[in-house]
Amino acid sequence: MKTRCEVIASKVIPMIRGEIARELVNRGYAKKEVAELLGVTIAAVSQYTSEKRGATTSKRLKELVKEIVDDIEKGKISKEDLDDRFCMICSIIRKENIDI
Repeated sequence: MKTRCEVIASKVIPMIRGEIARELVNRGYAKKEVAELLGVTIAAVSQYTSEKRGATTSKRLKELVKEIVDDIEKGKISKEDLDDRFCMICSIIRKENIDI
């Protein structure tokens, strides 16, 4: 049996990255910029934007990610701050028992 953290690492983090990538690209960011911010390859960003990787239907997860992207655009979040925001989302998912 996998622990909650293992599930988060294998399933939720790609969903968070995918939503961030899709949202930023939709807002006009270059895939290269998104890749650098997320610490992934441009190919990974392409897979996220085409929903081949990290797709979710969770409205709550999308809301949480939109807040992160809004803060990125306002300059309130740096690449280094993303880890903390990912942890925050994972905590909310567990606390609110969000189905992903």
